[in-house]
Amino acid sequence: MGTDSGNVARMRAFVEQVHEGGRVELIEDFVHVDFRNRSAKKGRSTDRDGVVQVALALHAAFADLKVEIVHCVDTDDVVATHKIYRGRHVGEWLGTPPSGQNVEFRVMDFVRMRDGQFIEHWSVLDQVPRG
Repeated sequence: MGTDSGNVARMRAFVEQVHEGGRVELIEDFVHVDFRNRSAKKGRSTDRDGVVQVALALHAAFADLKVEIVHCVDTDDVVATHKIYRGRHVGEWLGTPPSGQNVEFRVMDFVRMRDGQFIEHWSVLDQVPRG
């Protein structure tokens, strides 16, 4: 198990550039064309377009979004990441109306990698942001 493999570096770059930075134009660089999200919420796309939808939704729902990577480790072709998302809740998120408050929520992701790209994803996340 490692914390500085190429796959871990790719995951860290994705979180920093896409989730925190909002650079959805980079998703094709990180996410394989055959990607499948095994934990997609009802009504969300399970393919690469769903990754774009989530990134856009994060930035619509949370102003001043910051993502802290608490743990990021890999084994074989799977990267596990424990993250804390923080921001001001200014838009709807997973059916929760905006509160205007500074909130945080935690996410645990498992991503299977193929040739340096995400090919499969599973996650567990807080349903309601906490202020």
